[in-house]
Amino acid sequence: MSRNDKQQAIKMTLRFSIIVPTLDRREMLLTALASIRAQAWPDTEIIVVDGGSTDGTVEAMGREPDICFIAGPDRGVYDAFNRGIERATGDVVGVLNSDDCYEPGAFSAAAAAFAAAPGAQTVCGTALLVVHDRIIAVFDKEADKSLASPRTTLIASCAPNARFFRRPAMARIGTFSLDYKYVSDRDWLTRWYEAGLVTATIPNVVYRYRQHAGSMTFDADRKREMAIRAELLVLARRWTRDVAASRKTRTIARALEGRCVFALFATALRGGRFMDAARLMTMKDRRLTLSVLGSLAIGGADWAAARLVNHG
Repeated sequence: MSRNDKQQAIKMTLRFSIIVPTLDRREMLLTALASIRAQAWPDTEIIVVDGGSTDGTVEAMGREPDICFIAGPDRGVYDAFNRGIERATGDVVGVLNSDDCYEPGAFSAAAAAFAAAPGAQTVCGTALLVVHDRIIAVFDKEADKSLASPRTTLIASCAPNARFFRRPAMARIGTFSLDYKYVSDRDWLTRWYEAGLVTATIPNVVYRYRQHAGSMTFDADRKREMAIRAELLVLARRWTRDVAASRKTRTIARALEGRCVFALFATALRGGRFMDAARLMTMKDRRLTLSVLGSLAIGGADWAAARLVNHG
């Protein structure tokens, strides 16, 4: 059997499990499910995890015989991830937000990447951010897709939904932390990086994020931006304190800390919350400290370096 024949055989034996968390997004959910079925993959498991919908989602899923439906309520989207992954039986697991969709050929491209790199425990393709049918951002940097640095997981575009994971490796990494409402995927992927698991890349576009008012992280009005920034600060300090983490991860975490402190400080000043601004600059873990100034310096240098790379 030729190498190409062997790769084709490996591809076609993969079973995909796709986790779809949802809450009151019936119409968007149906579009997301259609994008899974359009893959026409011979062995696919679809697991919809509902957070307690009241918009007809439950009734609609009752009419879908190929759906494994897990009823809510739950403790948020990351709890839904965990519940779905626990139920999954596939060789490869992906997470599809109910307001997004897979691009045609995504599963085939992922399977080909796994077949070409047998040692890879995850593969990542290109993702698009769209408003209606207009593309407003493309996440396709090779370093980000390959998880070459914790910068991807903590600061850059980690595009978790454009990734497909081997299920045994996911079990090794463990569950998504419920300590975070918005950024647990970044924490989880940082653990993936720290474990040294190999990521192969896919040249194809595999995922389409949809920006809309109800999106948790891509809302058009950026209403949640500061809440996400505050949670990122908590995440940064968690990894800065982790003595078991690599030096590179702790350094990037300090840069993230500095970036977050500056953004939150500027917002507090603009809002006239001067005591909050002062606390951000002088306190950490409820103690007076000068270490925040060091993180600001590291974060500022990191931001400047990134600007040079992006615009140089």
